[in-house]
Amino acid sequence: MASLAASGVDQARAQTLVQSAGMDSAAAAGRPDPSTIAATADSEIVVTAGRRGEARVAAETEFGEGEIASQGADSIQDLLKRLAPFIDDGGEEPVLLINGKPAGFDRSILTYPAEALDRLAVLKPEAAAQYGEPAGKRVINLVLKKNFSTLNADAGASFATAGGQYGGILSATRTAISGDMRWNAQARIGADSAFRKTARNIPPRDGTFDSVGFIAAPDGGEIDPALSRSAGHLVTAAALPSGALTGTPGIDDFVATAGALHPVDPNRFETLQSSRRHASVKIGVTRPLGGFSASLNLNAGRSDSGGERGLPMASVVVPAGHPWSPFADDIVLTRPFAGERALRSDNGSTSLGASLMLNGRIGGWQTSLAISYLRNHADNFLESGIDVARVQRLIDDRDPAFNPYGEWDEGLMIATRTRTKSENISARLNVRKTIVDLPAGPLTWNLTAHTGRNRTESRQSDAAGNRIASNSMTRSQSNGLMSLSIPVSRAGEAEAGWLGDLTIDLSASAQLMTDSRPQKGYGGSISWSPSPVILFRGTIDFSEAAPSFDQLDAPIVTTIIRVFDYARQAIADPVWITGGNPDLKSGRRQSVTLTALVRPLGNEVLTLNLGYRQSVAKGGLAAFPELTPAIEAAFPARVTRDAEGRLVAVDARAINLARDTNVDLSAGIALRLMLGGGEGQSETAANPWQLNLSLDHGLRLKNELLTRPGVPVIDLLRAGGQSLHSLSFQASIGRRGIGSTLSGSWSSSGRLRGGDEVFVFKPPLKLDLSAFIEPDRIFAVPAKKGLMSGLKLSVDINDLLGGYRRVTREDGTVPAGYSRNEIEPLGRVVRLTVRKKF
Repeated sequence: MASLAASGVDQARAQTLVQSAGMDSAAAAGRPDPSTIAATADSEIVVTAGRRGEARVAAETEFGEGEIASQGADSIQDLLKRLAPFIDDGGEEPVLLINGKPAGFDRSILTYPAEALDRLAVLKPEAAAQYGEPAGKRVINLVLKKNFSTLNADAGASFATAGGQYGGILSATRTAISGDMRWNAQARIGADSAFRKTARNIPPRDGTFDSVGFIAAPDGGEIDPALSRSAGHLVTAAALPSGALTGTPGIDDFVATAGALHPVDPNRFETLQSSRRHASVKIGVTRPLGGFSASLNLNAGRSDSGGERGLPMASVVVPAGHPWSPFADDIVLTRPFAGERALRSDNGSTSLGASLMLNGRIGGWQTSLAISYLRNHADNFLESGIDVARVQRLIDDRDPAFNPYGEWDEGLMIATRTRTKSENISARLNVRKTIVDLPAGPLTWNLTAHTGRNRTESRQSDAAGNRIASNSMTRSQSNGLMSLSIPVSRAGEAEAGWLGDLTIDLSASAQLMTDSRPQKGYGGSISWSPSPVILFRGTIDFSEAAPSFDQLDAPIVTTIIRVFDYARQAIADPVWITGGNPDLKSGRRQSVTLTALVRPLGNEVLTLNLGYRQSVAKGGLAAFPELTPAIEAAFPARVTRDAEGRLVAVDARAINLARDTNVDLSAGIALRLMLGGGEGQSETAANPWQLNLSLDHGLRLKNELLTRPGVPVIDLLRAGGQSLHSLSFQASIGRRGIGSTLSGSWSSSGRLRGGDEVFVFKPPLKLDLSAFIEPDRIFAVPAKKGLMSGLKLSVDINDLLGGYRRVTREDGTVPAGYSRNEIEPLGRVVRLTVRKKF
């Protein structure tokens, strides 16, 4: 068995002798599966059967039960985040398999506890073509334990170490697996407090803020000589008397309030982060159905957020002789809308969803059918301020029924409410078949068809409920993908075996969408492993793509955010509009990717990665970039300013770019070690320490935007604030019962040209730390049940160093709005979680 630790087992070739190291990972890190292998007298290994849940493509990287336990993840979703440096998914969501079968729309698997996994396999890159996915997509096979049952209850609390914000979460999860049958149910509720501006030392916005209101002369001088004589001194300001709320005040009423103002700190009425509440329920059931495996999933969720964006103040002129004014001259009335009532920014959404998945074989075709339904209701409410012009008109009309000092109607508040209902139904069919068995392996043909229909209704109204606009849209989209996986050579085979492992994947696609011309795409990839320690891969892809349903018809959300206005060199608080953009057009993208994976030791202990990527998108879809003078010049209709040039609103919905060019280099190293394993009966031998280290470096060679023809190209590396270099790392050590992970990221400085100024951005070194302990595994007496039995304590610290992105001018001075508390006010956040298994 000595050769086993450096060997790989190709599960697709049963009954084959394996004597040398390989890239396949059945025993990649010296962890064989005793149920599938047997040692002969001369130490050869004979594969007698495929392992349970094995995919059609061998794994490139595999994590066993011990390594999974050492991560301390609470769910499979959490585990995927922790293992992201070893998955190398390029930031895209990977394709999931469950026991070797496509998960389809089933996302309930992500709520399963990580302990339900027998192993997690990151498949070789050619797996994407085998499962009807575009080239370059990472495919992960989640192999569940054959029998598993647990009930978990979680309670968590989080808080900012600098104060001002806290939150909590409660959840209960029931999971049961019995062979090919499984079910899972999870209920989850959580809330986060509002993070108020008063929690940090942040300069207040300019203006006068008073909780009651007051009158003054238009020129700031004496209000009325008669008032000064009655008060016995010069009166330049007087608070509103309480009697003015219901009746016409006289001069004597203002004598008692002469000079008495009620100033307030405006920061009390602003939140930097809204309060949030959410609740969700997810249920999933999977069981055999004849010759098929059927999965049914149901989910429902509700989320709400509420923010405050300042104390609304109004200044209007009450002319002399007005029915509500006892003064001989004009006065200026400055007052809040309703005492200390702040402007509101509220968002809420309710979602209901269901999906059905069928996997099985029809004739010679392996078939997967998935159907999903999703319904969503969204409600967005935003108050922008008092309609001062309308208030002034009411005063000028001298309407005796309108009391300028009293309670104002809600219709005098400028507000918009947007209600959106959306409904989506989708179906996806994937069939694949081995066309012919070539000497190097099966030639596989794969067909995928996907169709969907989306209906959206939206209605926008003002504060009084009067309709401003309404819209209804129904769209349909269908696309198909055909792929062919051609094994050219297999190491050890006769004839072309000297080439090593060589596979070519080809694909072609088409897409149809309402109000859009047909889109096409094609791609290809080649994977070549000339020896067991190295793998080369090249991918080329060309695609035309129409916008997605969400990009076109997602609910419109309006919020207020704090940004730096480069044009005025000042901080601004504009209305920020996000959501679907029905004016988006189709675009096309072409990309080339070259990668090399090297395992000098012949197993997964040490892995080196090198990569090159080039992509050019023409007319492609992109998120709205940072608002710089160049972007504003390119999209002037997206930016609204008032008569004085102040930034009022930004339409930050997705855009089409004339051209977007990116060229990147990447390099990475990953180390996975088992410490203390081997023969013996000790705790360390039975439960060895797992050490994982990863370091990745990214180098941007080119990042250019052409927003539209006829304008200069924007070089984001030279003048757009982008970093040239980026580093990320992760170090984890643990075993069953205890472990810790330290992860971090860093980027080099970037430069941004804003008008006549050049700003230098200096990102911080960001560190996150997490640790867990299961007291009963570490301290408790074996086989003794008690309070600590099944208990797990976890701590996560986000932004351990409390750093922030520093911004300076070229001369080193800090522009207004870029102090530490204004850039990253929340700072370090600690989350504590207690889990109890029953």
